[in-house]
Amino acid sequence: MTELQKRVLVAVIFIPILLTVLYLGGAYLAVTFALIVILGSAEYIAMLRKASFSVSWYWLAIIFAVFVIMSFLTGWELIIGWIIFFLAVLEALFKWNEQKSIPQIALELFGLFYIGVIPAMCLRLGLNFRHPNLLLWLVISIWVTDSVAYFIGMRWGRHRGIFPISPKKSIEGFIAGIIAPFIIMIILYFIGIIKSYQDLILVAVAAGIFGQLGDLVESMIKRFCGVKDSSKLIPGHGGILDRFDSILLAGSFLYCSLIILQ
Repeated sequence: MTELQKRVLVAVIFIPILLTVLYLGGAYLAVTFALIVILGSAEYIAMLRKASFSVSWYWLAIIFAVFVIMSFLTGWELIIGWIIFFLAVLEALFKWNEQKSIPQIALELFGLFYIGVIPAMCLRLGLNFRHPNLLLWLVISIWVTDSVAYFIGMRWGRHRGIFPISPKKSIEGFIAGIIAPFIIMIILYFIGIIKSYQDLILVAVAAGIFGQLGDLVESMIKRFCGVKDSSKLIPGHGGILDRFDSILLAGSFLYCSLIILQ
């Protein structure tokens, strides 16, 4: 089976399952994000260990605990933040390395926020009854954005190098990726699925700008660790973080925006 055939087969199986979970929400969505956090944490720690950072595997449990607390409890944010910071510093004190200990603290805290806090924000967005299925339409918009940006960039992209971390990405493709979700959301608004201009604009901005930036964030991590994919968990598609990078940043931006504007 070729790499393309693997990608298509996995997509045919994976996409309907994910769309169903997003539509049903509730416990199905919570379990899905819990799996994303567990598998994503394992991938992140493995990448850092390949980059010669001795990150302990117990950070997987810490990241998952933060995800659970941030998803369902409020008022603990500062306390949890202090505890995690203290644990990272304590580990560095016992495993001091003049060249790597301080960077390792930064990488551990980055991973904690990236794979623990941000998925919790996305889950809160999906469980928010005031905005039913908003996460579903965000994910669909991101998929459209990725496809349009890739096609336009490959066909008409002339100005590349806008982002040093991804030199093949063109300005034309990036702009097309910003425009595409606005078109999708306008259509959904006029057929009555999206109920407000605010939701229309926020979802389109989240998918078009922050979705594309989320992909670049994951590229940055992989470049730093010297790996092509976060793992080989999904045949033809890489790892969990490779598949959900855009959704994480876009979903967390949308959650923050709705909280600020409510």
